[in-house]
Amino acid sequence: MSVHFNINEIGLFSLEQWPVLVCAWRGYYIEIFSRAEHSVSDCLSALEAAGITPGKDARAQAAVARLRALNACIGSHSFGRHGQRAQCRIAEWERLYQHRTCLAHGRIKPTANGVTIHHKTYNGKTETTIPPKHMSRLEMLETLAKIENAQRLLHQQLGQIKAHAKSVVLLTTKPQ
Repeated sequence: MSVHFNINEIGLFSLEQWPVLVCAWRGYYIEIFSRAEHSVSDCLSALEAAGITPGKDARAQAAVARLRALNACIGSHSFGRHGQRAQCRIAEWERLYQHRTCLAHGRIKPTANGVTIHHKTYNGKTETTIPPKHMSRLEMLETLAKIENAQRLLHQQLGQIKAHAKSVVLLTTKPQ
């Protein structure tokens, strides 16, 4: 499912339905991360279809592993400036990707001024409780806008990689 809406139209500063709006805000975050994961998967598929082998982690269960496989694949082929820009977009997305875990798995409580996020991490052996993160309504909007913009730029740049995938293969397999 993919839902596209303007976050400004749902009245994020209204107190009437604040808990419902917090759930919508969180859902929209997860939607943005989902869009990015689909962009990465589509690009990996396009590279494979063009004859470029993206590496063993291209089919990994973890989205971050697929993202890193794509980054390595782009770095090992000549996409010119498109490749360099794509790697910059991937690096920016990796920095923002840190928000995904706490937003997807944390316990989010609406407050009068915004939200508080409680989250625990697990490394297979131990549990770590992360200090609660407080976000004002303005911070919620700013962070959402930043993540949405990074996803859009990543999607556009990966579109350039997909468009040039066949020409990369042709350049590397020229008859001599």
